[in-house]
Amino acid sequence: MTRLVISSDPFVIKAAKIENDRLSVFLLRRKSDLPIVGNVYKGIVKNISNSLNAAFIDIGIDKNAFLCIGKQCLHSLSISNKDLNPGDIVLVQVFKPIVSTKGPKVTTNVTIPGNFLVLLRDNEFVGISKHITDLEKAEKLKKFLKQFSDKHTGFIARTASQFASFDDLKKEIDYLKKVNENITNTAKVKDAPSLIYEEPQLPIKVIREYCDTLTSEIIIDDKKTYTSVKEYMHNINNKCSKKIKLYDNKIPIFKYLRIEKDIKSLESNTIVLKNGGYIIIEKTEALFAIDVNSGNYNYDNEAEDAIFDINKEAAYEIFNQIVLRDLGGLIVIDFIDMKSEKHKKELEEILKKLIEKDRRKMHVSKISEFGLVEISRRKSDNDIFDEMFDKCEGCLNSGLVKGLALVCSEIYEKIKYGDGNMFKLSATASVIEYMKEKVGSMNNKLVYETIAGCNAEDYTLEVLK
Repeated sequence: MTRLVISSDPFVIKAAKIENDRLSVFLLRRKSDLPIVGNVYKGIVKNISNSLNAAFIDIGIDKNAFLCIGKQCLHSLSISNKDLNPGDIVLVQVFKPIVSTKGPKVTTNVTIPGNFLVLLRDNEFVGISKHITDLEKAEKLKKFLKQFSDKHTGFIARTASQFASFDDLKKEIDYLKKVNENITNTAKVKDAPSLIYEEPQLPIKVIREYCDTLTSEIIIDDKKTYTSVKEYMHNINNKCSKKIKLYDNKIPIFKYLRIEKDIKSLESNTIVLKNGGYIIIEKTEALFAIDVNSGNYNYDNEAEDAIFDINKEAAYEIFNQIVLRDLGGLIVIDFIDMKSEKHKKELEEILKKLIEKDRRKMHVSKISEFGLVEISRRKSDNDIFDEMFDKCEGCLNSGLVKGLALVCSEIYEKIKYGDGNMFKLSATASVIEYMKEKVGSMNNKLVYETIAGCNAEDYTLEVLK
C-alpha cells in the first residue's frame, strides 16, 4: 500500500511518500523561499558573454539568470550569440535553481508538465518516456499525440500516460494548451521583467509525480491546502483527486503514521548501518561527499569479505538516502578500500542496478584505485540540507544549524496539538519575530519572552494553563 502525505503550516510544507509503512520519499520547502524551478519569466537581456557563450537575463529577482547560448547548449539549441543583444526581451523558463552566489539557469525551450503529458512550447517534437517499455503501447501513444501536435506545439508522454485512456489524455491536452495560450497572452501584456507562469507548488508537484494506480490515498492535514489541491486536481480531471482526504486528528500526522522518527533522522548527517558500520553525508559548495566507515563491525570473517559486506550494505543505504534527501548534482562516495577486483566489480554492478530504479537521470562511475565513486544526479529544487538548515554565522558559515522556519514549524506543531490553552514561548529574537509575523498570538493562545542568543533551537515552550 502506498500513501502520499502532505503537511502544511504557516512556515513549511512537508510531503512524504510511504510504501508498505516505510518512508521512501520526503520533501520539505520553506514558505518564505518557495522554489522558482519551472516558472516562466519575461526577461531582459542585460549583457552577453562571448567567452562563456552565455547571456545574463534580468527576470525580476535578486540575481540575473544564466542562459547558455550556442551550439553546445542543449537547453537553447535555437539561440546563437548573434541572435541576442542587450535590451532584447526573451521568454525563459527556470530549469536549475539559485545555488549560493550563482543565479538560476534558464532555457528558451518552455515546457508545461501535466500528470500524463508534457507540452513542448514552440516545438513539434513528439516523444515517449523511456520507462514505457511496452513498445506497442508506446507506438499507439505516439500516433495519438501526433494528431494534436504542430510546429508550435509538441508533447512528451510521461510514464503515467500508459495507464491513462485516450479520453483522459485528450482532456489533459486541452488543459495544457489552455495554459500555453494563457502564457502567450500574459507575455503580450506584461512588461519585462515579470513572472508569466508559476509552476504549481509542492503539494501539486508531489501528487503529479508520485500518485499512480498503487496509491491508496493522499492525506493532507491543512484545510486550505486540501481545498486548493482538490480544486486544482479536479480542474485538470486528475483521477487522483478522488483519493485526496483531509486529516483531522489530535495527533501530528507524521507521528500518527509512525514515520516521525524516520523524518527526524534526516536532520543528522550520520546514518548507522545494521552491520555496525556507518556513513557520513557532508555538503560542500561543489558536491556531496559521502564517507563509508566500518564503525564497530565485527571482523569474525576474512577482513576483505567483511569490508565488502560493509560497502555493499552502505551502497543500498546511500541510494536510499539520496532519494530521501533529494540530493542532486555531483555526489562523491568514499568506500572502504577493497583489494579484490571481484568485489569491486560486484559493487559496481550493484550501483548500476540501483541507479536504474531512480526516477531521475543518474550516471555512476567505476570505482577508482582509491575507492572513490562519482555519481551525477539531475538536480530538482533545493535538497534537504538547503531546506532544513542555515549556515551558522557564529562559526563563520562553516557549520550548519537547524533553519529558522523548521524550528518555528516545530513550535507551531507543539502548540497546535499540545495539551494546554495558553503557552509561553521563550526564544531568541529571530524566532519571536518570525512567529509573531506568521501566527501572532494564535488567538491569545501564545505569549512571548525574548532571550539572549542566536541559535534558533535554544527555546522553551511552557504550558501556562
